[in-house]
Amino acid sequence: MQWKKMGKVFCASEQNEWMMSGGRAPVPMFIGNDMHRIYFASYDEKGRGRIFSLELNIDNPKEISNISQNPVVDIGNVGFYDDNGIIPSDIVDFEGKLYLYTIGFSLKNKVIFDAATGLAISDDNGRKFTKLAGPVLDRGVDDPCFAASPTVIKENGLWRMWYVSCDKWEPEGDSYKHFYNIKHKTSKDGIYWDNDSSICIDYEDEYEYAISRPTVIRENSNLYKMWYSYRASKNIKTYRIGYAESSNGLNWTRKDDEVGIDVSNEGWDSEMICYPYVFDYKGKRYMLYNGNGYGKTGFGLAVLEGK
Repeated sequence: MQWKKMGKVFCASEQNEWMMSGGRAPVPMFIGNDMHRIYFASYDEKGRGRIFSLELNIDNPKEISNISQNPVVDIGNVGFYDDNGIIPSDIVDFEGKLYLYTIGFSLKNKVIFDAATGLAISDDNGRKFTKLAGPVLDRGVDDPCFAASPTVIKENGLWRMWYVSCDKWEPEGDSYKHFYNIKHKTSKDGIYWDNDSSICIDYEDEYEYAISRPTVIRENSNLYKMWYSYRASKNIKTYRIGYAESSNGLNWTRKDDEVGIDVSNEGWDSEMICYPYVFDYKGKRYMLYNGNGYGKTGFGLAVLEGK
């Protein structure tokens, strides 16, 4: 497995007061004629994300159009789970409606942020979305600190979610360090999720403390493939993209050495690569991903060679 980088697609650069910088957590949706609408988050001057969109010719990542000037999904009012930022996580087409799963951020008095999973629904092919008032997934018995960043698949009448679960925060200097891995839940309707969860991707060793933004593809009846970010290792402190396989979506074997993509020698993704979203189109497999600064330098596109 080897990915060929096709270059950076987009990074906000002070288009307006909401789009000052960044292009975090890109999520694609096919809209026809080789075009995909990409949902992503850009930041205002206070570092709060809002969800925007653009349209991309998948064969030519330099050909972008229809960049939204206003947020497609905005932050919540004071006191809501997403009042300090919102970014996209995954999108599911269900009975003529689009379910856009989001990550909402709020501030805490000790740790640097809190996060929860939200849902916005569109019935006009993704041009306008209406948010559910509260999160569809939040902290709970199996997710003591937060539950966010899901990828969702609907199969055989069951909704399956792989998501990021924060186990704890530990003191580190003047701040706190988070520890989160990837777990799995199910639902009958994509809105109300079962309480029970199971760990899918756990910490590799004593150095690793953050495993994030999974994306899952079911390749056949007994093969699931997952891409995700992981941080850190003995000699590397920043994010890299990892890869795992499973026969049932529950028990996974990590194969990070086979992922076939790493940081560049220089440029926007030379310090880290993270937050992958993998999808297929016309017999090819593509990856949208972020680089340096957790998305502050925008997002790029790669294609799997030989797929």
